[in-house]
Amino acid sequence: MDNGRYAYAVGRVRAMETSLLDRGKIERMVEASGAEEALKVLGESEYAEHIATLASVHDYETMLEQVLHSVYRELRRFAPDPELVDLFACRYDYHNLKVLFKANKLGEERDELLVSDVGKISLAALQRAVNDEDYRSLSRPMRDAAKQIAEALRLESNPQLVDLLLDRAMFAEMVEISNQLDYPYLHEYLVFLIDLLNVKTYLRVKRANLSREFLEQALLPFGRLDLTRLVQLSDPPEMLTDRLLSSSYAHFIEEAIQSYQKTDTLTRYEKLADDFLLNHIKKARYITFGPEPLAAFILAKENEVKLIRIIMVGKINQLPAEEIKERLRDVYV
Repeated sequence: MDNGRYAYAVGRVRAMETSLLDRGKIERMVEASGAEEALKVLGESEYAEHIATLASVHDYETMLEQVLHSVYRELRRFAPDPELVDLFACRYDYHNLKVLFKANKLGEERDELLVSDVGKISLAALQRAVNDEDYRSLSRPMRDAAKQIAEALRLESNPQLVDLLLDRAMFAEMVEISNQLDYPYLHEYLVFLIDLLNVKTYLRVKRANLSREFLEQALLPFGRLDLTRLVQLSDPPEMLTDRLLSSSYAHFIEEAIQSYQKTDTLTRYEKLADDFLLNHIKKARYITFGPEPLAAFILAKENEVKLIRIIMVGKINQLPAEEIKERLRDVYV
């Protein structure tokens, strides 16, 4: 791999990184008196032009979607490997496909959840594929999953199946793209992400008292942890902690599972898992040439969008600042 190809692209990304929100700006939003004041603080950044078009603070999702669209559009212009951007963009296609399948086959109309102009495939093309049951324009993993879903929903109305099959296909496609690019940084990120999602799935399946067969269907392949061999559903949560103490996740997994046991929610686990992933992403800050800074910027911006969403939801629902802070992830800069 000739990392020198990335010299110009990394220079562009380093300039874009200067616009990322720092911890001070995030904390000022949290301490704001309300949602309107939080948006005013955010308006001191590059978000100002998007905030100016909002009719109401409740329309903040429109702003976030516009920002993501701008980021992906800009990176596609100068990334030496377009597949690097596609690896992350395809997640939005799978998200949209979930929404469209549930609307078309199950009557769950949630158009507000659709994300336009970020993924690889246009929303119109995805709508045609679902409405006409013609999946030829989709990628192979997505096409195979769509066919399975269409057949299965003729027999049983099961929205959970839509999520399970499309999640499995999405990670198969992401891993396939990562293998083609052969960037260890990306491969390691995907392994970490899949492992942490599988741990969360195990805890959810255990809490719901579902079967081992369901767990095996719900767990994603391609990770490093084989949870069906590490622990049984009948084991206490402490057993999972013990099994992971020699893993990459040792430094936070005990706190995460203890919090889950006390609160019966995965809020703390999700925060600690996201922070773990962000720490891996931050390694790209020390790389001069290569694809890592581009991948890191995408993920850093998406982390920023998540932070803004957490704050705005909290402010609109008038949650105390301390409660919002407990849910916040770390920042990239």
